[in-house]
Amino acid sequence: MSATTTPAPPLWRARALAFLRRTWVRRATTALVVLMCAGFLGRSLAADREAAGAALGRLGPWLLPALLAALVGLWLTALSWREPLQALSRPLGRLFAVKLFAAGSLGKYVPGVMWSIVLQTRLAASSGITVFHFTATFGLYAAVSLATGAALGLPTLLRYVHGGWTALGAAALAGVALLVLPWALAVAVRLVRRLPALAKRLVEVPQDVLSRAVWLCSVSWVVTGLHLWLLVVALGADPVAALLPCVGGFALATSVASLVVVVPDGIGVREALLAVSLATLLPPAEAVAAAAASRLVLAAADVVAFACGSVTARRRTPGPDEGHNHDRREDVVPCSPPPTATRS
Repeated sequence: MSATTTPAPPLWRARALAFLRRTWVRRATTALVVLMCAGFLGRSLAADREAAGAALGRLGPWLLPALLAALVGLWLTALSWREPLQALSRPLGRLFAVKLFAAGSLGKYVPGVMWSIVLQTRLAASSGITVFHFTATFGLYAAVSLATGAALGLPTLLRYVHGGWTALGAAALAGVALLVLPWALAVAVRLVRRLPALAKRLVEVPQDVLSRAVWLCSVSWVVTGLHLWLLVVALGADPVAALLPCVGGFALATSVASLVVVVPDGIGVREALLAVSLATLLPPAEAVAAAAASRLVLAAADVVAFACGSVTARRRTPGPDEGHNHDRREDVVPCSPPPTATRS
C-alpha cells in the first residue's frame, strides 16, 4: 500500500513565502509600519508643540495613579490567563503566574509573537509545565483576549459612527457575546480534540474555567483602561464623557494593534488608534501626548510586575513535582535555567 503524498504548493507561492521570510523583508515591513505611525503622531505633535509639551508636563502627578491602575489590570490579566493554563497543565500559584505572564509581556516588545512564548516556556518548564500545553494556552487565551477586547470596544466604535443609542444596543450585544463566549470556546476545544494528533495530549477545558477566564479578562480590560482615563481627565477632559472612549477605545485599539504582528506589541499602531479615539475629548496634540504617556505607563507596569514576581517567586519557587499531574510528565521539555529577563 503506497503512502499518500501531499501535493507540493505552486512554485509562485513557495517563492512568495520564501521572500516574505527573509530577514530584511521582515525588518523593512516593521520599519515601514512604525515610520507611518510615527509620522502620523509626529505631525500631530508638531502642529502644536507648546500644547503637547504643556500636556506632558501636566501629566506628571497622575503617572503614579495611572501606573497603579495598570498594575492591577495586569494582575487581573495574569489571573485570567492562569485559568486555562491550570486546566491544561497543573495548579499554579498566583505570584508565579504573574511572573510568567509578565515575562511574556516583556518578550512582546521584540518583533514576532513567538518571542513571548519562548521566554515563558523557558520559565514554565522549570516548574513542570509542558511546552505543548503552554502553547495551547497561548492560542486559547489569545481567543479570550481578542474576543473580550472586541466586545468591550464595540460600543465605543458604534458610538462614533451612529451615536449614543446605537452604543447602548452594542453594549447589550457585547454583554450577550461575553455570556456565550465560554460555551463557544469549550465547543471549539472539544472539536480540536477530535484531531488524532491532539486527542491524547489535549485535555478538555471545563466551561466554568473558561467563564472565569472571560470575566477576569473583561474586568482587566476595564481596570487597565482606567489608567488612560486618569491621564485624559488630568488633561481636562470631562470624566463622564471620557469613560467609554478611554476604556472601550483602549480595549479596541490594543486588540487591533496586537494583530499587527510585524510591530512589537503594536508600538505606534495602538497610539495612533488611541489618538483618534481621544480626538473627541482633547485637542490633537494633547490626545497624542496622552497616548504616548499610556505606552510609557504600561511598559513600566510590565517591568514592575516582572520584578515583583521574580522577587516573591524566588522565595518559594514551585518545584517540578509540586502539584504536578504525573501522567503528563512525558511531555515536559527540559531546559537550562531561565536567563535573567530584563508588558497585543
